Amino acid sequence: MFRENLVLGDSLQYEFPSPDVFEIRGRVACQHDLFVDVDKTLEVNERNQVRTIKYSYHVGVEGRRTRSVFRYDNAHRYTREGHADEHHKHRFDPATWQEIEPPIWIGRDSWPHLSEVLEELQHWWATIGCRLDLPRELSDMTELQEDMPRDD
Repeated sequence: MFRENLVLGDSLQYEFPSPDVFEIRGRVACQHDLFVDVDKTLEVNERNQVRTIKYSYHVGVEGRRTRSVFRYDNAHRYTREGHADEHHKHRFDPATWQEIEPPIWIGRDSWPHLSEVLEELQHWWATIGCRLDLPRELSDMTELQEDMPRDD
């Protein structure tokens, strides 16, 4: 359901930089100038099975000034904050667009898939984003959306 109501298209690129590494990178463009930037690296084993080893899902609002909404990643570990592993979520205050410190630890067993990030983004828009006074701006997102294939 979220794809029909939220996602406009994507510019995701898929690449095998080596036989044992698969990468997915690009942007998922959504309604209301929302986006998800995807950066995933997966390892490929000898049976051609894949496992994510590094990921980042950065969600934001496009405009003259890009505003971050939230980001999931495993780029580094927050040991000072007591995180048991490197899987965490960065949050941003919609009143100031500043990061809320510290990131929330989500753990190896709870990091989301892209579909869950899109569902969370749709929920954020319905409960918070639609109530914000976001100026309607022409942005690069308009051109990006026109160039993207649609899932009709």
